[in-house]
Amino acid sequence: MNDVFHDRQARGLTRTGWLTSHHTFSFGSFNDPLRMGFRALRVINEDVVAGGSGFAEHAHDHFEIFTFLLTGTIEHRDSAGNAGTLHGGDVQVISSGTGIRHSERNPSAMERAHLFQIWLHGEADDAAAQYQVLPGALNEVSAPFRLVASPDATDGSLRLRAPVRIWAGRMASGGRCTHTIAAGRFGWLQVLDGILSTEEEPDGDAFELRGGDALQMATVRAVHLQALTDCRCSGSI
Repeated sequence: MNDVFHDRQARGLTRTGWLTSHHTFSFGSFNDPLRMGFRALRVINEDVVAGGSGFAEHAHDHFEIFTFLLTGTIEHRDSAGNAGTLHGGDVQVISSGTGIRHSERNPSAMERAHLFQIWLHGEADDAAAQYQVLPGALNEVSAPFRLVASPDATDGSLRLRAPVRIWAGRMASGGRCTHTIAAGRFGWLQVLDGILSTEEEPDGDAFELRGGDALQMATVRAVHLQALTDCRCSGSI
């Protein structure tokens, strides 16, 4: 398994009258056998949803489904009786477990909703679906980023049914931080918006990343980040 820079401009694209969606991995009509996911990661979509539109009710099972809402508003309803409204900066996790049906809609008449939706393979257990929200996590300035989801709900993070830890947050322009990856673990850095530069260890490869770009890390043991503008990111280990 290799270290890979995933260029936002190489992503798949779906465009309809109400949705523009870029796909890091194969999804829907975008099918690339070299882009089928990375470890537990299976879907990374950047979506812009027009006002008054959204995703009709559909089913999931045994996936951990993250919504990172950058701007706008999204209403969620599901077959377990959960209902809520996400605002810009919120992080939502649905552990679909043995199965759930849900819908997501932009209630604004005019304002678009801009979000990333990320799916992880969950544990093949017999647990019922679970819905959780962490308000404003993407708007919190922190370096290093805040832990937003983990298997043991450490430090106020959301409980995840997968052996993965997810960090997310905002770095102010000029901010710096370092994330380390333990031996035997793998990492993924997803830039949600803004611009940052990275330098990896042990090889010292350097990149400039913009919203939609990502780094897949298999041999990297540490990555040094510097925000060139205000930026929001998510990382998983």
